[in-house]
Amino acid sequence: MITIKNNKLEVEIDQLGAQVTHVVDVKGNFDYIWNGKAWKRHAPILFPSIGRSNDDHYVVDGQTYPMPQHGFARDLQWENVRKADDQVLLQLKSSPKTKEYYPFDFILQVDYKLVGNQLLTKYSVTNNDKQTMPYALGSHPGLNIPIDDDGVFEDYTLTFGPHPKEIQQLGINPAPFRDGTKAPFKAVDSDGVLKLDHSTFDDGLIILDAKKIETVTVRSDQTAHEIKLNVKHFPYITLWTMENATEPYLCIEPFAGLPDQASDTPTDWANKKGNNFAEPGETQSFEYGIEFS
Repeated sequence: MITIKNNKLEVEIDQLGAQVTHVVDVKGNFDYIWNGKAWKRHAPILFPSIGRSNDDHYVVDGQTYPMPQHGFARDLQWENVRKADDQVLLQLKSSPKTKEYYPFDFILQVDYKLVGNQLLTKYSVTNNDKQTMPYALGSHPGLNIPIDDDGVFEDYTLTFGPHPKEIQQLGINPAPFRDGTKAPFKAVDSDGVLKLDHSTFDDGLIILDAKKIETVTVRSDQTAHEIKLNVKHFPYITLWTMENATEPYLCIEPFAGLPDQASDTPTDWANKKGNNFAEPGETQSFEYGIEFS
């Protein structure tokens, strides 16, 4: 495990998957990140695919390849490139193993940096291949709700800022696949506030068009603590917790990419909605921050 810290937060990162496993409030000595038994992960990195693929395969340049759910980056060992007390840079390079699933030469880096009470996360994707490289990238942090055991899940709200007039939700059918539709997210009120209730998530993940969303804030009248995600560089936000359960966590996931639209045949990534395309030699970056207070 790798630890970075400052006078506000102490963060633990697992080099297997480069996922954050703990964000501990130094003063209060409590953890903001989920570590329960019901879901075995904490904050996985999703690359080069998000969600499940149709028939667990996809097509690129006329060839069909297998693809695990959420890609392979979360299950591989990452290299520690550079570390300071409050910052670490990790990377994953293409290898014979990754080419069993993804036929491209790439470098994926994640830079974790603490600035005051905020954990900044920056992803960089470099195409070292000779052809255009399609990919999706997502972050999947699981947050303890309630925060520091203050209240219960249903005491909390999500506020989407800066108060978008209408938030669009992408249709899911059958879960976890998209059905190609989009409609207003009716669970949120006119002030951009969603009251949390486990039943909201019984049908599976909720994918929101985030082009007009810059922040998502978790708060409750039961606590002085809150969590605020700064997500304006990501086009989609996904909300998920375990379906038909009452586990005390919620994943708020910035997505640069989307799950497959349901089909009987594998999806051609050249035409997949939400995909990113890096040209040979190009590096593309995505960043967001989480303020823990």
